[in-house]
Amino acid sequence: MKEIRGIVVPFATPFTRDEEIDVDKAKLLADQLIASGVHALIILGDTGEFFMLTPEERLRFTEIMCAHINGRVPVVIQPSALSTRESVMYAKQAKDLGADALMLLPSYYRSTTQTEAYTHFATVADATDLPIICYCLPQAGAEVMTPEFLAQLSEIDTIRYVKDSTGILARIRQIRAACGDRIKLFIGGDSIVYDGLVAGAIGSIWGCGNFMPEQTVELYSLVCEKGDLVAARALWDRMFPLCDFVDTHPYASSVKAALQLTGFDAGAARLPARSLSSEERADLADRLRNLGLRVTN
Repeated sequence: MKEIRGIVVPFATPFTRDEEIDVDKAKLLADQLIASGVHALIILGDTGEFFMLTPEERLRFTEIMCAHINGRVPVVIQPSALSTRESVMYAKQAKDLGADALMLLPSYYRSTTQTEAYTHFATVADATDLPIICYCLPQAGAEVMTPEFLAQLSEIDTIRYVKDSTGILARIRQIRAACGDRIKLFIGGDSIVYDGLVAGAIGSIWGCGNFMPEQTVELYSLVCEKGDLVAARALWDRMFPLCDFVDTHPYASSVKAALQLTGFDAGAARLPARSLSSEERADLADRLRNLGLRVTN
């Protein structure tokens, strides 16, 4: 099984004007990201708007993209769903299609207890031998995903990673203290990626990698491979305004706007997600320019 590390990009799902999945654009975006050097791709993460797709769309799109990526980089599939039964279905499909790992939320529509969350993760883990990334997302059940609870989950053999998107830097240290070497941690909060890598995260699952993949890979390399924190901090100081924008505006819409502004039209996020205002787009364009990215729209 391939090890998951480094810059893992949950790539945006392109839509046509009629809100249909644009498969050709999705393939092109995946190709561009792989050519840019990202270490792995996530099919239908949050940035990919998995929660806006029908089960039939999810199954078919996952099949198409796994075949297209064809092992060029590790592939992570998110089987998250409201019911454990549906998550198990997606997880089994992921295994059949040759995925390298899963990224799984607790059931997220209503408040869930730790007992329910444990049952959810354990049942999905029992359905497949794929490694699982436990996903801690503030708006989707993160309140039960305490460091101590993650330590309990880490006793399940296939639960090997955590993506923490709480934006709370201290959690990295707390999770490492609670779980030791049993769990490897990815930083998910865009605004603290540099700090998270320095604190010991093995990489970042990072939606901003859609529109600035080379810079995200360079930051990872400077911190985690070369140990050049001076150069890394200088790069991060230029990247941070973009990460902060995406973190504080509608996420998928911001990523898609940044893609469009830099020359790749992935369409809009599916309704009811709002698009950025003209003022917000102008602000985003300025931040892209300040990083040295060419703004074409």
